[in-house]
Amino acid sequence: MTRTTQFSGIFILALLAAVVATFCDAIHVYTQTLSYPDPIFFNQAWWVFPGFFIAFAFMAFSYIQLTQLFKHYVMTQLSCHHDGTAPLIEALVLFAIVYILSGFGNFHPEALCWIFYISFFIRWLFSYERTWLLILAIMLAIGGMFFEGLLAEFGLVKYRYSEVFNVPYWLGGVYMHGAFALRAGMRRFIYR
Repeated sequence: MTRTTQFSGIFILALLAAVVATFCDAIHVYTQTLSYPDPIFFNQAWWVFPGFFIAFAFMAFSYIQLTQLFKHYVMTQLSCHHDGTAPLIEALVLFAIVYILSGFGNFHPEALCWIFYISFFIRWLFSYERTWLLILAIMLAIGGMFFEGLLAEFGLVKYRYSEVFNVPYWLGGVYMHGAFALRAGMRRFIYR
């Protein structure tokens, strides 16, 4: 895999993921799950799409580095080999469903928490290279909640319910489901 191929794959993955996440974030705004102090486009802040693009590009670069770091400790071979479009579409659709459900179900944070974490566990049981996937999911959940908590701390976003460092505790479950989509996207666009 050449550097040019790798960078173009990361660009495509980050662009696709940013489009999906920005759409889902707009649903969060519509359902009043969150709000921005100075909205511009569809009641979202100007930085939402570029922020998602940068975040997903960072996740892709981190994925490459972490698989190299962990390759002697956990199985990552399948997670670093090319796969088709169908698994990516499936993972993205399921991620979008979880994300959208978090918007329309935000009045019931306890139920969302149970649904997201239990459904992640079930999906995880039927997946491959589960140790790597669990590490990735936990890192995404902690990192995502921390970063969004920082955004809220600086007044850039406000969640309706904020139980853990300015964010709802079900948010970690959304990020954990995102691990499936990240892995599928890496396999489709990066590992050619």
